[in-house]
Amino acid sequence: MSDLRDEYERRVRSLAALAESLLGDGLAVEMVARRVHAERCDLARMFRELTPEPARSVLLARTRALYGEGDGPSIEAMRAAGRSWDEIIAGAARPGKVPSLG
Repeated sequence: MSDLRDEYERRVRSLAALAESLLGDGLAVEMVARRVHAERCDLARMFRELTPEPARSVLLARTRALYGEGDGPSIEAMRAAGRSWDEIIAGAARPGKVPSLG
């Protein structure tokens, strides 16, 4: 699973470059935040499907326990918690912690 996690983390970190490019093209920061957040959710779903059991169930349970849903925090929840668009962009490009499988 280490190679799979490494690839996931690489792809998540690459969202920073996507955001930088979109901002450089003049896209509004809110639109960039929404785009990279959606991309991050897509990556999470894709890699979760590739993750073998029982690790997949552990990851899903942890995400649901933390955020109440399987895809992580929604844009609305993050904004309600006071996060700026820039913070949402930064968070989307930062891999989360790996839960203990033991």
